[in-house]
Amino acid sequence: MARIAILLNDRCHPKECQWECQAYCPPVRMGQECIVEGPIGKPVISETLCIGCGICVHKCPFDAIKILNTPEADPSEVVHRYGYNGFRMYRLPIPPTGGITGVLGPNGTGKSTALRILAGREVPNLGDYAAPGEWSKVVEHFRGTALRAHFERIAKGQLRTVLKPQYVDHLSDEPLSTLDYVAAGGPGAAAALEDVGLASRSDRRLSELSGGELQLAAIARTLATDADLYLVDEPSSYLDIVHRLKVARLLRRLGASKSVLVVEHDLALFDYLADTAHLIYGEPAAFGVISHPLPMRSAINTYLTGYLKDENVRFRADAIRFVAHPPKPAARSNPLVEFAPLEKSFAGFHLAVGGGSLARGQTVGIVGPNGTGKTTFVRMLAGAEPPTKGRPPPGVTVSYKPQYLKASTPASLRERANALANDPTFDAKLFERDLLPALHLEEVQDVALPDLSGGELQRAGVALTLARTVTLYLLDEPSAYLDADERMSMARLIRRQVERQAVSALVVDHDVYFLDLACDELMVFAQDAPDGTRGRGDGPFSMREGMNRLLADVNITFRRDPETLRPRVNREGSVLDREQRGRREYYYDAPA
Repeated sequence: MARIAILLNDRCHPKECQWECQAYCPPVRMGQECIVEGPIGKPVISETLCIGCGICVHKCPFDAIKILNTPEADPSEVVHRYGYNGFRMYRLPIPPTGGITGVLGPNGTGKSTALRILAGREVPNLGDYAAPGEWSKVVEHFRGTALRAHFERIAKGQLRTVLKPQYVDHLSDEPLSTLDYVAAGGPGAAAALEDVGLASRSDRRLSELSGGELQLAAIARTLATDADLYLVDEPSSYLDIVHRLKVARLLRRLGASKSVLVVEHDLALFDYLADTAHLIYGEPAAFGVISHPLPMRSAINTYLTGYLKDENVRFRADAIRFVAHPPKPAARSNPLVEFAPLEKSFAGFHLAVGGGSLARGQTVGIVGPNGTGKTTFVRMLAGAEPPTKGRPPPGVTVSYKPQYLKASTPASLRERANALANDPTFDAKLFERDLLPALHLEEVQDVALPDLSGGELQRAGVALTLARTVTLYLLDEPSAYLDADERMSMARLIRRQVERQAVSALVVDHDVYFLDLACDELMVFAQDAPDGTRGRGDGPFSMREGMNRLLADVNITFRRDPETLRPRVNREGSVLDREQRGRREYYYDAPA
C-alpha cells in the first residue's frame, strides 16, 4: 500500500484556524517535521513521515486534508501532478486510431485533465510539479508505447485536435452569434447547425441560448472542425433524451471516419456511443488511475460490479443491480396525492396536463423532450407558477428543488441548515444522520455555497429538499452535473427516502438508468402540435407503458444485459431491435 497526503487548497484557510493539523500530529509532537508551513503559508504534509493516523483529517476545521492508503502505484506511471500535496494522475487513455473510445469515472479523478493533455492544451509534468512540462520529455517517457507517436505529432504540430469543453454554460459570455461561433471551427458551420437542429437559432447571440442550445452549439462547432482527433467532454449535459440520441448518432457517424474520445456519465448513451472504454478509479481531488482499455460491455459491467479483474482492484463495496421487469404498480386504493387537470398558457405556448394520482411511498418520473412543459407542470404543483386553468391539489405540502440552482448568499450548507432549524417541516436529524453521509456532503458542509462545484451544489439542493417533512417531493433534474456513480446513488436514496417516509415524489430527468432505479411509474410529456406551440402531459403510467410511450417517440429499443440486467440500446435495424418493435416492447423484455 502507498500513502497519499492531499491538501485541498481552496478549503484550507490557515489564517482562520489554529493549525490544528500541525498541533495534534503525533510525528510533529515527537520532533519530526511531518507538517510544516509551505511557501504560500499553507501546510505541507510529508508522505514519508506520515503514519496514517488520520488525526489531522479529523482536527482540520475546514475538512481540507485527505490521507489515503491506496494500492501500490508505480511512480513511473504518474503522468501529471498538481503540487506536492496535490492531485496526481496515473496513466492516460489511448486515443483510438479510428472509431470511438470512451472514458468513464467519478468527477474529480482527472478525465478532463486527460483530454486536455491528449489535445495538446496542457503539457504533462510527469510528476515533476516543480518544473513546467516539456514535450521532449513526454515523448521520451512514453517510448515503446502507443502514446509516443501521438505526442510526437503534437510536439511537431502535426496532429490536429479539437476539444469540446465540459462547461458549455461559459459560452454565454462570448459576444458572438451562434453562427459566428460555430463558423470559427471551420467551413461546415451551416451543415453542422442543421445536423444538431440549431439552424433556426443561428442568428441568435450565444447569451440568448438555453443550456441545451449552448451544448448543441458547442457540438456543432466540434463537428464543423476538420481534425484528426476529436475529444468530446460530456456531450449529454442539458440535453433531453431526444437530443442525446441525435448527438450520439452524429458522433457515431463522425467515428466512422475519424478518431473520437468521449467522456460521458449517461451510461445508456455511453454504451451506445463507444466501442472500447477506459475506466478511472481513485479518490476525487486526490488521485485517479486510468485502466487499460476494455471492450464496452465489459467496461460498464466492471464499473457496475466495482471490481477491475486484470488489476485486482475493488473500487466499489456493493455492486449496482438492475431488475429485468418493471416494478409492480403501487396500490391505488388509497392515493396520497390527487391532482386535477391543469393548463397553462404563455405567449406562443400552451400546456395541458391530465389529472392523476400518486400513491403513498411512490416515486413517479416525468419524462419527455425539452420544451414540452415538464418544468412548468412541476412549478404549478409547487405553487411557483399559477395555472391558467385548474388548481394544485389542496392540502398538499411540497418540497421543491428547481431545475437551475444558484447560491444567492455566501452561507455554507451547515449555516443554511441551521437557519432552517426553526422551520417545523425541516428534520435536522434526518439531514445530518442520513442525507449528508448518503450524498457525501460531510466534507463540504462548511464550504460557502457559491464555492461548491455544480455536482456538490446539486447534491446539497437535493439534501435540503429531502430533509423536509412534506406530502410531496418535487425534484427537477436531480442528476444534472453528477457523475454516473453519484446518479445511481442518488436514485436509490430518493426511492428509499420516499418509501421510508411513506410520501410521494415527482422526479423530472432524462437519464434512463436513473429513472429505472428511482421510479415506480412515469408521466410522459410530448409535443401536442408540430410547431412546438403546445405540450401535453399524461399519466402516471406503469413503467412498462410509460417507457413504451417515450421510446416509441424517440425511436429506440433497449435490451437487458444478461450479467447485470442493465438496459442497453439496441443497434437500429438489428434482429432484437426489429423483434421488440414488432412486439411494441421498447424497454422491458416480457410482461411482468
